[in-house]
Amino acid sequence: MPVPRFFQDFIEKYLNTSKLSLLNENRVGIDAIQWLLKLHLKEPFQTTMGGSPLTMITVIQEELEKIKKSNIKPFFVFPGLSILKDRPQATTARAQKLSIAWDAYYKGQYEFAESQFSDSERVLLVPFIQSIISYFKQQNIEFFKAPFFLWAQLALFSDPSQKNYLNAVWGGYESLLFGIHRLIVDIDFDKGVFFWIDLKAILNELALTHDQFVDAILLCGYEFCPLFPHFINNNFGPQLFRVACDLVRQHQTGIAVIQDHFHMYPLEKYMEQFMKTKCLLRNHMIYTPSCHCEPLYRDLAYQVKPTDLNSIFGPKLPNDLYFYISQGAVSPQVVNNLISGILIEPFPTVESEEFRRMLEYLKDVRAKTLGLLSACLGDDIHNKVVKNIRWYEPKDFEIPHATILNSTPFGRANNSKSIVIPNEIKQQLQQQTKSNLPITFQFVAACSSSNPLINNNNNNSNSNNNNQEPIVPIKDSHEANFYIMYQSLSIMGYIGNDGKLTAYGRVLEQLKKSKFQEEIILAIELMRSNCLSTEKLTFIPKPSFEGPSSNNTTALLSRLLSLLPCKLDNTPWSGPIDHDLMAFHEIARTLYKTLRNLIEITATSHFLTHRIVFEPNEYFNFSTKLPFFLQSNASMGLMVKGTMLEGLGIEDMKDIFPNCIDIEHDLERATQFLEEIVSVLPILVKENLIDKSLHESFIQANEAWKKCRLDQIDN
Repeated sequence: MPVPRFFQDFIEKYLNTSKLSLLNENRVGIDAIQWLLKLHLKEPFQTTMGGSPLTMITVIQEELEKIKKSNIKPFFVFPGLSILKDRPQATTARAQKLSIAWDAYYKGQYEFAESQFSDSERVLLVPFIQSIISYFKQQNIEFFKAPFFLWAQLALFSDPSQKNYLNAVWGGYESLLFGIHRLIVDIDFDKGVFFWIDLKAILNELALTHDQFVDAILLCGYEFCPLFPHFINNNFGPQLFRVACDLVRQHQTGIAVIQDHFHMYPLEKYMEQFMKTKCLLRNHMIYTPSCHCEPLYRDLAYQVKPTDLNSIFGPKLPNDLYFYISQGAVSPQVVNNLISGILIEPFPTVESEEFRRMLEYLKDVRAKTLGLLSACLGDDIHNKVVKNIRWYEPKDFEIPHATILNSTPFGRANNSKSIVIPNEIKQQLQQQTKSNLPITFQFVAACSSSNPLINNNNNNSNSNNNNQEPIVPIKDSHEANFYIMYQSLSIMGYIGNDGKLTAYGRVLEQLKKSKFQEEIILAIELMRSNCLSTEKLTFIPKPSFEGPSSNNTTALLSRLLSLLPCKLDNTPWSGPIDHDLMAFHEIARTLYKTLRNLIEITATSHFLTHRIVFEPNEYFNFSTKLPFFLQSNASMGLMVKGTMLEGLGIEDMKDIFPNCIDIEHDLERATQFLEEIVSVLPILVKENLIDKSLHESFIQANEAWKKCRLDQIDN
């Protein structure tokens, strides 16, 4: 949410410089996004590979070490939910840059390709906030997620009335809009100095109150409030902010300035935008020390009715939900979709018919994910219309989240009843944990085969809710994990409403000793959606370049095995890249994120209904242990292509893929995974759930892979 350039130019004249030693032992609140954007990651091929940046943790460690050596106590604040605003338009700019980059790459213009790949992604770390928070947690670095904008939360924490919870704030100029009076804008650790702004001194010089100061900034143009029309028609140049300050001082308020120009311009819409933005800033929602989410109310003149705030922040949510967000236990995406009433599909890095097919396939599970959340909230949110918007469809369509779970055991009526896990399953859970074995989807399916769990949790819709017994919450993390995974499998169609395994569930049961939990689910879902095949992907539009020649067997193997992680070092990727694998990874990424949202919201629904209860500091740790937390990159698929197409030996692979540090082990795991997939396909063929031709392709691919691996070992 950048402030106007004219304002930045003005404010930089008032920068103060002080010795870094002044911050010794100080607790400094840090704008986490601003801090992450300043970190220097040089990974031009990260976009093509997927997964998290390989250098991410190393770079963060180095920056944290600088803070530690300066004896500063950091407190990172991240943003939470999005505010309601006009519907954004899907943009193809990123995909177009990537297309240019690929064209250059396959023409051998590697330096130009690298620059284009880098230019296509400017915010490498921001999509991985949950992983970064997880790392902070491991390192005992304090953090907090604000309900909405982070600057308002920093303003609260740094307010003297909060007993100086924070001694200083380090962030962007946006923080000044929320009344942070002493703002660190940059730190030069090498020179041992920091640069800061004294807002009170600036206000005194301008002879403005903070409220008037904000009005002047808004008149100069802000993300939610365009440039004042009077300024458009007059070229004030670098003096624009000074002119705005003079006008506000003369008229007392920004509103009066606008009213004074009504006779010159049609300003009704502009006045509405100005007032809404002012309300957003002065009444921004914060999470208080008393664990309530409420407006900041920094100026009594701008107090508004809760219904007015709903037009900016959406309907009020339970304080518990804001708490889970603040702890990083739930990502904002699904909550944003629900309160905004819009689920917008972002334009993919590579568009294909298969990608669109995956979006169509995911409609059901996404609707059920929204339904799980809305079922825990008030009637106004539960019945809220949510529309799905896709760039390639002329009309939006409504997501039936309020009714889609009614015919399942997980509808709204069940939220008032305790979860009952049979003793037989509890005993199996105890044996599993005593043996230090993970609770996997395969384990859950195997347990459910002999002990259908659903019959213990059916709710009689005709029963009198007033006579129901109080909920007895699950407090054991293993039992909670088991039930969340059980419910997720049921929603995905691996377990029927009668509690019995479907054909897909029987596949998991047969692989109960498998070590490939996430990869098995991903492979099955890709086959169910008809997005895993031997055929070339149908790109939209057809690219101007041709990638390296391949064959059907290699295409199938490289895509399937790209789901597996490799052991990688922490340096930027320097091996080959592949357009087909990037396009396939985009399909798998969308699936992966959707399944993670389902898992998270399933857990959150039980947190909100108090059917699962932990100590306050345990929710995030529990969330990180749930499946689909962090997707791997496509490095395994690239190694498979090298093996199949070029017959590379292990030593050759080490030279071509220097980031891969245990190639032999990774390729052996690929063999095991492929054999497991091939072993269970007859179940799906028998039920007519996949084509026989795909089964035959897998058998041929398995034989071809075994032969290549034998040749590789012999060499």
